[in-house]
Amino acid sequence: MLSARLVSLLAVLAASVAAAGDARAAAPGQTYMAQTYMTELPVAGAAPVHLHVEESGSGPPILLLHGLGMSSFTWRQIAPKLAETHRVIAVDLKGFGRSDKPSDTAYSARDQAELIAAFIEQKQLDQLTLVGHSFGGVVALLTALELKDRGPSRVARLVIIDSPALPQKFSGATLASAPLLPDAFLAATPPELLIRGALKLSRHRRNPPPEEDIKEYAAALSETGGRHALVATVQGIVANETKAWVDAYRGLDQPALLIWCRNDDIVPIATGRKLARILPHASLTVLTTCNHIPQNERPAAVLSALRQFLAN
Repeated sequence: MLSARLVSLLAVLAASVAAAGDARAAAPGQTYMAQTYMTELPVAGAAPVHLHVEESGSGPPILLLHGLGMSSFTWRQIAPKLAETHRVIAVDLKGFGRSDKPSDTAYSARDQAELIAAFIEQKQLDQLTLVGHSFGGVVALLTALELKDRGPSRVARLVIIDSPALPQKFSGATLASAPLLPDAFLAATPPELLIRGALKLSRHRRNPPPEEDIKEYAAALSETGGRHALVATVQGIVANETKAWVDAYRGLDQPALLIWCRNDDIVPIATGRKLARILPHASLTVLTTCNHIPQNERPAAVLSALRQFLAN
């Protein structure tokens, strides 16, 4: 089950979003890829959404999707190495990083997957390796399902990292989804303090969160719409959308690599093992000395697993 500590922290984050105003901080400015750009994606019945993209390298394409509250910055230790042999593309999901943060409610994993599927078709990506961490892993799976009939050659491989892709039991879910939360003191909580707490809970005790991570993610949270996007995404996660998707996962016939931290306090290794049994062609790589963010805690090990998977 999801850590009660994490759900409580998400409730704190949600309350902060609801209570705080739209005061702006400096926009995130970290980049690590050769090319950065904004891409416009149409949305039925709504204004287009602009997603921030970072890209480098050439060769078979790899698309990287980050987790909750993060951005493409999380791949900085992995992407440049992969770009030595592949075209590597990292996208900031709607509401995160430098992507648009509209004040609508379309922030579920399904909503995000529809945007990513449109992006893949827009860029005419084919024989793609789709990589998703945590919430981004759910988005990756749903994107593969979305494109299964529309473009069966689009997604050739899947890599899912410590992802709540199966139903999770949320202790404290009522608190996290409550429309009115205690906010007298939360309204004044700085975004950096909230992000620091979230990263601390998500990393192994031997891997304290770097200050650059805290500043990068806090800057995006402080932007207009950043708090709203986080709340809307958390509400979708707490709603436990995954129940209806489990049977559909069985129809994904791509080779899949699952990477999990043995001591993940957020999405336990049992979820990874079960998902490996559900996906028809999945293998599971288990890492030690990490918690929930192995691409930052154990980047060399993650890179080694990815390279071996891509070589087969």
